[in-house]
Amino acid sequence: MSDATRTAIPSTEGQITFFYYADMDAAERFYGTVLGFEKTFDKGWVKFFRLADHAQVGLIDEARGHHKAGHAGGVMLSIETSELEAWYARAKAGGAEFIKPLNPDRTTNELVNAFLMRDPGGYSVEFFRFNETA
Repeated sequence: MSDATRTAIPSTEGQITFFYYADMDAAERFYGTVLGFEKTFDKGWVKFFRLADHAQVGLIDEARGHHKAGHAGGVMLSIETSELEAWYARAKAGGAEFIKPLNPDRTTNELVNAFLMRDPGGYSVEFFRFNETA
């Protein structure tokens, strides 16, 4: 492959991470109500929620999708935010199931400060902020 071919990367317009669920109602409540993300697409068996400009999470009903629910172990949705404490308060108020709560006393020697929760399908969802001094 020539250098010109290697450096000519085609453009992309966005990114969607798809998760598969047996209970679409619970997943929709989590992303739409607990976290409050905007639903941008809804065909019943597939729904998109905007996380940021050009980044979305897609919820798929396992009965219609390419995969079955329940294989969440190797996947984590990670969302970077400068408003970490506000997201934590929102998730806590919504009754989110935390795997690792936010530690406000975390040292600045660590790369990130974060909290981790589990969504209704068993997927790990992390909100994090990079520490400037790490």
